[in-house]
Amino acid sequence: MTGFDYAKSRATAERLIAKFGQPAQLRRITNSGSDYDPVQTNQDFACMLVDLDYTQVHIGDTLIQRGDRMIYLSTAGLSIAPMLADRLLIAGIEHAIVDVLPLSPGGTTVFWQLQVRQ
Repeated sequence: MTGFDYAKSRATAERLIAKFGQPAQLRRITNSGSDYDPVQTNQDFACMLVDLDYTQVHIGDTLIQRGDRMIYLSTAGLSIAPMLADRLLIAGIEHAIVDVLPLSPGGTTVFWQLQVRQ
């Protein structure tokens, strides 16, 4: 029996996010220089995402706050993996990344699910 083709699932996710999603930027902030006086540099990476609301069921008695967004972030063309220290620019508005959950069955990242907060 052959294994499941996760690369095909990844290609499907990339195609659907490109079709129904929107462009955005993943901003990585790096520090250089001394620890007491660091110089921060922003580097933006173009990406595609789908921006969704959380339902009321998700918000009650959880760490999800009203106004948080659920993001499906495509792997297409993205050379870095998102981290909690990164920022996500959606329509020019900067959002903090609260949680990063890769959907990576079989070791292949199909897409990332992010929780972001303005």
